[in-house]
Amino acid sequence: MSRKAKTKKSTGKKQTLEVDQTEVKILRNLKDEEAFHFYENIGKPTGESAKGLSDFLKKVSTIKLESLQFHQGRQDFQKWIEETLGDSKLAEKIGKISPSNDEKLRTKIHETLEQRLHELKDTSITLEINKELLVESQTLPQ
Repeated sequence: MSRKAKTKKSTGKKQTLEVDQTEVKILRNLKDEEAFHFYENIGKPTGESAKGLSDFLKKVSTIKLESLQFHQGRQDFQKWIEETLGDSKLAEKIGKISPSNDEKLRTKIHETLEQRLHELKDTSITLEINKELLVESQTLPQ
C-alpha cells in the first residue's frame, strides 16, 4: 500500500487536518504555460485554454466539436491530465472514450470530467489560510 504526501494543518487548538497532496495537485489552478490550449487542427488554435480541471470542464461544454475530436484522436486530453494534472485515474477513463463524430463525444468527456471532479471534491478539504494557521508539510515514507 502506497502512502501519499500529506499536509498537516494546525490551528493551535490541538486539531490536525490532513489534506491529500495528490488531490490538491489535481485541483490546483495552473500557470499559463501549463494550461491546456485547444486547437481545431495542427497550426489552428481556437484561442481557448483551460487552467485547471474545473476550467477544462467548462471549456469542454462550449469548445467546437472539431477541437474535441482533434485532441481526443491524438490523446492530447489524456496526456495533459496524466502529465500536468497528475490524475492517472481520470486520464485512463478519458483515454477509453472513442473520438466519435457527434455530440456524444462531448457528452462522454463532460460526464467523465464531472464525475471525477465530484469524487475529488467530496474527499478534499478547502481551508481558509490565515496568519494563525501553521502549515507543516511532510512526505510519509512508503
